[in-house]
Amino acid sequence: KSERKNKIRAFLLVAPLLAFILVTFLIPIGDMLARSIDDRQINTVFPKTFEVYKKWDRKDLPSEELYATMFFEVKNSEGYQIGKASTRMNYSKSGWKSLLKKSKRKFKKIEEGPYKEKMIEFDKRWASLEYWKALGVMVDPTTMGYYLNAVDLKFDSNKEIIQQPENRRIYNHIWFKTFKVSFLVMFFCLILGYPISYLLATLPLKYSNLLMICVLLPFWTSLLVRTVAWMVMLQQKGVLNNLLVMSHLIADDNR
Repeated sequence: KSERKNKIRAFLLVAPLLAFILVTFLIPIGDMLARSIDDRQINTVFPKTFEVYKKWDRKDLPSEELYATMFFEVKNSEGYQIGKASTRMNYSKSGWKSLLKKSKRKFKKIEEGPYKEKMIEFDKRWASLEYWKALGVMVDPTTMGYYLNAVDLKFDSNKEIIQQPENRRIYNHIWFKTFKVSFLVMFFCLILGYPISYLLATLPLKYSNLLMICVLLPFWTSLLVRTVAWMVMLQQKGVLNNLLVMSHLIADDNR
């Protein structure tokens, strides 16, 4: 019984720290992992466009129906929605962001069709198969595209995995350098950490506990502060972005 009480007492002592880590560290990481496969920010802006898009054979330019659907959803969407969607679209094909921002302003002046002809007349990029095919990567509400991008791969318009263009293959080199530095850090940590570990194991309990706190506190403080700063300060509607928008340094749709 006394051993059980000691275990309960020990657990209660660390329970506040565990709860703090859960709320400020594990839950935010889980949230970021969920966001990493979430592709709904474009599907919610152009739901009808993607419904019509699925009927397209992707051999020739889309039909008037798809152009008209895209026209009305761009025209009727809020500015911040277009900003979010165009940012995601720009990941798949550079140029979508500027095209949608210009088009939204221009589309307000167009009252009737044919929309395909007028959209192409306004900007030749609407006649580019590459732009339309790039939408195929974003049809589904979930995606593994961000993870593929991290290893210099991507989906093509048919959702087949292919390599990134040569001028965009940077991450594998970065991974190599990261692991190289990590192994060096691990090596030096073993050299420096083993004597400290031995000292903690051989000192009397009252001294070893104090030294353990001195070792762990800077580590946890640094980790938790950076995590909280990322979630609070740097998120899309965080303090920093809100200040930049309020001071008119960036537009609301460029968060």
